[in-house]
Amino acid sequence: MEDIMSSHPNVAVIDRMTQAIVENDRETLSRIFTEDMVFHGRGPVPFAGDHYGVDGLLAALGTVFELTDGDVKLEQLFCLAEDEWGTEWEHAVFGRNGQTLEMNDAFVYRFDDGRIREMWFIAAGPAEAASFWA
Repeated sequence: MEDIMSSHPNVAVIDRMTQAIVENDRETLSRIFTEDMVFHGRGPVPFAGDHYGVDGLLAALGTVFELTDGDVKLEQLFCLAEDEWGTEWEHAVFGRNGQTLEMNDAFVYRFDDGRIREMWFIAAGPAEAASFWA
């Protein structure tokens, strides 16, 4: 199954992107994303809304790392791609103030010439997810 998931080149781009976000590697991200990239965050997360460019993406996701003091665990459950599209399902565990929040998150990516132009994040967290971030 792993060979099937990793066979499309856009899956490798998504995996590199995740690693670069965790490492706050702006140089790699600037090669992965188009200059006019848009990140759409949806759901009970502190960065809900639209964010533009690498700086906007890192600022949005940086909020999570700041609020959790880096207590973020991510597990990619699957990642598929075809043509100019990619999708990913992820299990995330966050720790904050002695509490734990587990969420499943969906990502949809639109590619342009091998680079990510748009990225949608949809959080499928429990009802108490919003209060975890407050």
